[in-house]
Amino acid sequence: MRLKRLAAPVTFMIPRKGKRFVPNPIPGPHPKFSSIPLLIIIRDYLSYASTALEAERIIKMKKIFVDGRAVTEPRYPVGLMDTISLMDIDEHYRVLPLYKKGLSLIRIPKEESSFKLCKIIRKTMVKNGAIQFTLHDGRNLLFKNPTTDLKMIPVGDTFKINLPKQEMVTHLELKEGNYGMVIAGSRSGIHGKIVVIDKTPKYPAKPLAQLESSIGKVSTILKYIMVIGDETPWLKLE
Repeated sequence: MRLKRLAAPVTFMIPRKGKRFVPNPIPGPHPKFSSIPLLIIIRDYLSYASTALEAERIIKMKKIFVDGRAVTEPRYPVGLMDTISLMDIDEHYRVLPLYKKGLSLIRIPKEESSFKLCKIIRKTMVKNGAIQFTLHDGRNLLFKNPTTDLKMIPVGDTFKINLPKQEMVTHLELKEGNYGMVIAGSRSGIHGKIVVIDKTPKYPAKPLAQLESSIGKVSTILKYIMVIGDETPWLKLE
């Protein structure tokens, strides 16, 4: 299925003038309007192909890895915090939002491509006392014998998971003093130290958070904040 270029999501950092159609991302780990088809990344972002056919052939060769696993679907949706590795040329990238630009690729060292940060968006008690965490990229982590500390982890915190095994290594708490990034809304891409969290505003206001960023103090809805570090970010951001 194709998508008209003029109707493409703003997350596609592509020229608005050109061929009439662009690839439409297939259903997957990220929603359509917050992801980029892998084909567009290879052709338009990295310029390793001049046409869609060339990009498709490169992807079909099983040399493009997303989160440590080879992907052969050209329309695979790549989104926030995903890592992209081109093993043959030893290049590694992470998908991050840039302020007023949308999703972009940040080149990272090889060691950093071995993990990713995922925001917890849902927590569920399942059969036999197990706990299931749903993360922002669609994955579910099931803990059959959760410890007391694990049971206390709330929605909104961040898991650090290793790749490609996809196992939880540690977690970051959504609290004042930790390093956060705005991942949605008009301020998406701004990052800095979380200085204020207001979880009990007067109705109908929503819980808010304030960051101390390079452009000053920025306020946004709490659910738009993702913790990406403690005193400093755990990721390369530029």
